[in-house]
Amino acid sequence: MSSTWCWFAWSTREQTCNRGKSSHSGLQTTSFEMPHAVSIVLHPPKNSFKGHLTIMPEGSTLTTRAGSSAPHSPDNGVSSGRFAAFNPRSKLNKPAWYYAVPLLVLCVLMYLSSARSSTVSIKSGVTPLRHEMRASRINKDKWKPDPALRVDTRKEDSVSRDKGIIMCMNNDVIAMGLSLVKELRCLGNAERIQVYHCFPEEMSDESIALLLSADDKLEIVDVCSTLVENGVLTEEKAKHFRSWWIKPLAMYYTDIKEVILLDVDDIFMRDPAVLRTTEGYQRTGTTFFYDRVLSSEEFFNQDVDGEQYLKKLLEEFDYAKFDLPPGASPSPHLNQETSFAWTRQTSHEQHSSLVVIDKSRVGQALNVMFFLITEQHFVREFSYRDKESFWLAFELAKQEYFFSPWGAGDISSSTNGDMTNHNDSLCGSIVHYMPVEDAPPEFLYVNGKALLEPFPVAMNKLGTASHNVLFNVNPTHLTPRQRRRPNSSSKTDYNGDYAMECLIGFGAEPLPDTFAAQLLRRRIFYFGIRAGVLSVLDQCFPFDGIQDP
Repeated sequence: MSSTWCWFAWSTREQTCNRGKSSHSGLQTTSFEMPHAVSIVLHPPKNSFKGHLTIMPEGSTLTTRAGSSAPHSPDNGVSSGRFAAFNPRSKLNKPAWYYAVPLLVLCVLMYLSSARSSTVSIKSGVTPLRHEMRASRINKDKWKPDPALRVDTRKEDSVSRDKGIIMCMNNDVIAMGLSLVKELRCLGNAERIQVYHCFPEEMSDESIALLLSADDKLEIVDVCSTLVENGVLTEEKAKHFRSWWIKPLAMYYTDIKEVILLDVDDIFMRDPAVLRTTEGYQRTGTTFFYDRVLSSEEFFNQDVDGEQYLKKLLEEFDYAKFDLPPGASPSPHLNQETSFAWTRQTSHEQHSSLVVIDKSRVGQALNVMFFLITEQHFVREFSYRDKESFWLAFELAKQEYFFSPWGAGDISSSTNGDMTNHNDSLCGSIVHYMPVEDAPPEFLYVNGKALLEPFPVAMNKLGTASHNVLFNVNPTHLTPRQRRRPNSSSKTDYNGDYAMECLIGFGAEPLPDTFAAQLLRRRIFYFGIRAGVLSVLDQCFPFDGIQDP
């Protein structure tokens, strides 16, 4: 069977898809400006099966910070399999990125036509990837002994629990989550991965079968059912954790000792396990990353009885409940002169897309965190989503913790025209560098759903959403590494408005040469899973710029 290949000629501003030796002309070209040409060869799988194409639904996440009461809706138009009505503006010129989605789909469909027999039906329960793995045919009723921890009991549990990765998923984000699992394996990570969800309806038998068939070091944990069955949480309260708040709950519950908590839309340049080798982690058993400096009188920065909530919480916290020394004693992180949180310059301190904790060295921190997310959170909101739960728990537990010495950066947004309109102020997804001071700057990861999902916001909001949160086809730059600081001003002639995600006046430098290839590989995994072409998970695509580990 001939192979199908798609060549993305970024530098020549065109894209061509060929099957075998036949060239297809007349395709709509799309303008890209990636720094290097990248070629990919997709080989049809050796063992092919007949089946049906099933599109995996993908949910939406909030793209702006609308306050603590902002809703989270899983209905995302096309992504959820339902088309929402949308009236485009009359005579609206379509930008180049408008054509990227159908062009990518065209390449996938051409590959599909040459390997139709390799596609499978997730819905029918046919093993989606490795038919020889018995685990993929087991439904959740056969996962014993604990229905909340679905592990194949017929296999030896030879994977260590000393170190591992946890992430949270539901049926709507399976494709993105599984693409991250595959990315981690291609980066050389061989650790146990636990996938957390809240109650059985969040994770279908089909989703379980897909995940377990794709990776034999993966476990699926229904943390809400377990805690309800053991009387730790009521069912009513547990349902609250069908949200971002499941992340600290998963950190509390996991039996892995050295834990790395990831968001499913993280895109890494290298294996995040490298963070355990850094001085900050080895000294404290923690690694946290900053959010952007965003000021508002809400969350921990709100006024309570004429006092900042953060300071009031530290003063009035029940330390005796956790056998801790009495009285507030702010850590060096909350320096009264330099801390943006303490001096009320920000209401957002931590970005929880990547959290690293050694649970054997936490003291009372995780018990305090459990209190914060199951009790204090319902009394008064101290955090936008879950993210402040981690560092604040360590602060209240009087346990040393480590933040990266570097502030958050942004990646350039091609749909927002960052490099054209204000090339010293980027507005795309948040990026972070390796948290070390004694080495040259090293871009570690970007937390960017907009880099993967063609419709990162609901279809009925595409006409009103800020351009910087739309599908970012072609990022080219990122913010240089620097200390955390508030926004300043642009040195360009731009006089328009900036989205809240923008880092104004922070500068820009080209992305590493390897980023284009690694982003493309992740997109191949993601779109392949969404389209049911699961043979994309059979290899790591060692094309120019990246190699097999």
